[in-house]
Amino acid sequence: MSKILLLFTLFFISSNGVNSESCSKIRELLGDDSITVGGPHNDICILDEPSCCNKAVENALVEKTRDILKNRVFLVLNQFYQTIDQDSKTKQSMLTKVITNTNLSQTKKVSLAEKFSAYQTGVNSLTTDDLDDIKTASAVGSLSKILDVTVSSECQNLLYFEMESLKNAELKYLGSILLMLRGYNILTTVITKAQVPDLTDECYIGAVRGGLKFGGCELCHDTTEFAHPCVKLCRNILSGCLKGHIQIRDYIQYLAQYQIQLNKLVETMTKERDTATASLKAEVKAKLSRDKEFHDRCSALQGEQESGTSTQYDWELSYDEKDARNTLDSSWLCTYVFSGISEVNCWNRSAVAEYKLSVYEYSDEGQFMNPEVPGDGPAISIEDQIEQYKDYKYKVEELSAGRDVLSPARLRLTRHPSFL
Repeated sequence: MSKILLLFTLFFISSNGVNSESCSKIRELLGDDSITVGGPHNDICILDEPSCCNKAVENALVEKTRDILKNRVFLVLNQFYQTIDQDSKTKQSMLTKVITNTNLSQTKKVSLAEKFSAYQTGVNSLTTDDLDDIKTASAVGSLSKILDVTVSSECQNLLYFEMESLKNAELKYLGSILLMLRGYNILTTVITKAQVPDLTDECYIGAVRGGLKFGGCELCHDTTEFAHPCVKLCRNILSGCLKGHIQIRDYIQYLAQYQIQLNKLVETMTKERDTATASLKAEVKAKLSRDKEFHDRCSALQGEQESGTSTQYDWELSYDEKDARNTLDSSWLCTYVFSGISEVNCWNRSAVAEYKLSVYEYSDEGQFMNPEVPGDGPAISIEDQIEQYKDYKYKVEELSAGRDVLSPARLRLTRHPSFL
């Protein structure tokens, strides 16, 4: 009688897809050779028959997922951070040249560098005298470079009115770079804040139940063929894991859109500065020929060699709006990060079968109804960055209209705009 019972048990286990002798896949995943068939005694996995997973194994799967999931979820976000950091460094280099290509005193250069750094964090400590000094010194530096001679203080005074257009162009060029660096400061802060809190326990449990990438409840049966998670199941789990990041995703996209617009403005302001420099050069040549006093005092400006006028710079950004959108997009993450999803013959969180639920919209309302990851997401406050974004956005629009974004007076007028 006992032999018959044993044979029946082995047949029952085999017919339900469980290899009682090995549980090899889950043993290998967890590094635990003591795992055997039992149960069903489960809190997480939706299983009706004996399997390789009991409560202790489920807890081990959750911890395994906890160690891996967060880095995978934020993989694309981190790649985007590194991408924008490359352009930020390029713009920082352009800003450094604004200061170093002038004949200002070292003390003044250090002071301006500190104020430029403060501007990038949203604090404008630049004075009217600062702006007069930097635009004049920059204009003189550009003229000296194109003529390949040093422009003396006396000649600067004699060219006071002729240099006004170039001075204004230099100030707009500076404003476009500083404003873009400020945008990067806000954007990188938002990305950093997105990754500080841990994901929720419900997220990790949902990932185990759904078998995302690194193994979960689908291994409990230890079948010979691995079943990939169903596409819609993966999307619901990841959007649920990121339900606390909905606002962050929106502002990453907003900021990226304005940074792309600003990059075009930097290009425009650079070309306008080059055009103003070339025009001033032509005016200097004309004045040397018609104004005897100017010729006598500034004949050195004729120069023997002349340098080119255009600024060499690759205006293409290494990212676009789609890259920003994909950072926290569940569909993109499921396809390109959690590869191995399937439309058919897929794991639907309890068996290899169709996943019949809908994909829930990535919004507060949609995620409230998400069945895979219940509860609230992690609380992440970006209120300070949102306020900074409002002022930044306003200034981008001001710069687009050709207006000043550096003077202290304009900062006081635009510190608290009332719209997004």
